[in-house]
Amino acid sequence: MKKLRYLFILCVFCIGCTPELDVTINDNIVIEYGHAIHKNVLIDAKKSNKNVSVSKIEGLDINKIGRQEVKVTFTDGSRTLEKQMVIDVEDTAYPIIKFKKKVVTLNAGEKYDVRNNIKTVKDPVDGDLAYSDKKTEKNGYYIDSGKLNTKKAGTYEVTVIAKDVNGNEAKESFKVMVKKKKVVRPVSEPTNNGVSNSNTPNVSGQSNNNTNTSNNTNKGNASNSTNKVPAKNDTSSSGNKTNKPAGNKKDDGVLCPLGTDPYKPCDDVSGDVSLKDSYGVYPTIEAAMADGEKLALDRKSPYWMKGFTAGPIFNNLNHVQYYTIFWDMEH
Repeated sequence: MKKLRYLFILCVFCIGCTPELDVTINDNIVIEYGHAIHKNVLIDAKKSNKNVSVSKIEGLDINKIGRQEVKVTFTDGSRTLEKQMVIDVEDTAYPIIKFKKKVVTLNAGEKYDVRNNIKTVKDPVDGDLAYSDKKTEKNGYYIDSGKLNTKKAGTYEVTVIAKDVNGNEAKESFKVMVKKKKVVRPVSEPTNNGVSNSNTPNVSGQSNNNTNTSNNTNKGNASNSTNKVPAKNDTSSSGNKTNKPAGNKKDDGVLCPLGTDPYKPCDDVSGDVSLKDSYGVYPTIEAAMADGEKLALDRKSPYWMKGFTAGPIFNNLNHVQYYTIFWDMEH
């Protein structure tokens, strides 16, 4: 009877009792800087009770790298368990640098700020990093322009160096191609052949297809010796030359081959009624003068002993498009 009594009392005390929550902690726990922690990082789910979750973590700062001692509360909904744990917070993510272009092209002498090509410099956790004009060790970025010289043609490399708050460093580079500046030659100063700018037609502001040289070819100025090369009574040695023209240069500077008629230029603009008596397309006024002299000194040339004027033709932007010869066919 006494044994039955003790068993009855023991059963009464055990009714409603539940076993302790069983949680197996993982070793060497490492989490990423700035990221939320997951229970699977902390415990071995296969060795722990089912439906275990993390109820609370005390003493953990995910935005601070290093080893931290924390207290974690686990629960399965009806039971709870507190565990002291050691967690290492590490930052393994590097800054991300993005450019607008991988290759930037500009003309020599053009002003350029390399920062204009930077799209973003960001840390995955902390966001945008600030620019510094000096070398920085953390939480910012600076630019190494190398030997960049925007006044000298060449290809240069520009490097952006970014560091996050924890010192992680990232580097990205882009190229800057500096091209030679295109030079538009102005109307030449007086040359050795005695023909000066004052003898060139005034065709400023004319367009490609609407030029007007009717008042600018100096046809009535036959007495002006600088408008005719050479004069009919020229007895100098140059007046006796009979060299044929070597060919007419196009506006791209390439010498055109002569056809059956050596006196017909390959790019003759005389078809335009507004450019009556004009001859050829030349890249420079010197080239036009040289060809004009050869034609004027060639006895077989229809322009033998004719006066001429070399001058520019302007486009609708008032830029020199090419040079041509205006022959004085009335003398």
